[in-house]
Amino acid sequence: GAEIGESGISLLFVVALGAVDIPLSPIYSTPEEQLAYFNFLKLRKFLKGSSIPVTNYMDAQYYGPVAMGTPPQPFTVVYDTGSSNLWVPSSKCTSLACYMHHTYNSAASSTYVKNGTAISIQYGEGACTGFISQDTMSWGGYTVKNVLFGEMTHLPGTTWIESKPDGILGMAWQAIAEDGTPPAFTYLAQQGLVNNSFAFYLTKTANQAGSVLTLGGYNSTLSKGDWNYVPLYKQEWWLIQLGAITVGGKAVTGTGFKGIVDTGTTLLVGSPKIINQINAIIGTVAEDCSNISKLPTVNIVIGSTTYAMPPSAYVWQVPNGNTYQCINGWDADDLGLGMEETIILGDLFIRTYYTHFDMGGSRVGFSTAL
Repeated sequence: GAEIGESGISLLFVVALGAVDIPLSPIYSTPEEQLAYFNFLKLRKFLKGSSIPVTNYMDAQYYGPVAMGTPPQPFTVVYDTGSSNLWVPSSKCTSLACYMHHTYNSAASSTYVKNGTAISIQYGEGACTGFISQDTMSWGGYTVKNVLFGEMTHLPGTTWIESKPDGILGMAWQAIAEDGTPPAFTYLAQQGLVNNSFAFYLTKTANQAGSVLTLGGYNSTLSKGDWNYVPLYKQEWWLIQLGAITVGGKAVTGTGFKGIVDTGTTLLVGSPKIINQINAIIGTVAEDCSNISKLPTVNIVIGSTTYAMPPSAYVWQVPNGNTYQCINGWDADDLGLGMEETIILGDLFIRTYYTHFDMGGSRVGFSTAL
């Protein structure tokens, strides 16, 4: 009997916690920035074969606030479900990128606790290195104690110099965190501040206002409410099993497809084995967007639900003067060992289907985005 009482209490507690919405800012807000980013992605389609995980390419489109220390030192970070570390530049950093961003100064925080473990995270232009520190984190109106995070002292290459956000806040699972540090969100749940889940709503165009991260649940006004859930395949990335994939009714062949739901990837990036089949059926996407209405719909079965990706969802359009330029969002890339039949369901999928990342239930839910 006691057991029932306890679970009843915890259920009430979850309901009482409520959820908080954090507005997301577009990284590429002007037409010029969007076009430059479009051209960067177009170029990257031809520069394949690096050993960097695709989830570590800097092709996120959204960022938001977080603060570290007491009093809070403000930063902007990419909320990235494709990685698991929180890091910001250190005041001890001498890289050019650090002079162009907010840096964390441990001496200015009364709640700082030294840790000092070395940390290195591999990105496209080389490893970002630094050390682990511990401090209070302010996020979404919550004060979160004793958070371990990376204080980066070396940010190589031009990527970070040009980056609008200061750092990254990884929201995948602890298993893939460098140094095994707990992901930032897990501290909120463990300290009883929010229900152990969060959701990403992305607007149909990146520079439109309204994209939002909800901590502690989802915002029911942002979708049709037709939620369907699928269990995680593995607690590393947000990795799930996919069922049948068809393009204009034709089946894509494979032995068992998987998907990684990743807010930090713009396109629908997958192993050549799958993507080349999809693109062979789609054919050419006209760069002037003139043939979008003639392209086939791609259907992906997840759980027992079919998720339709019509061309308006998988073709990425950016304004170019008073017209648009288009790029096919299905992008072939070698994702590495064990990922031969995996697709990264990036922003193009998430903006079509509002996504609920349920850590407590070890599952992901999708609902038609409004």
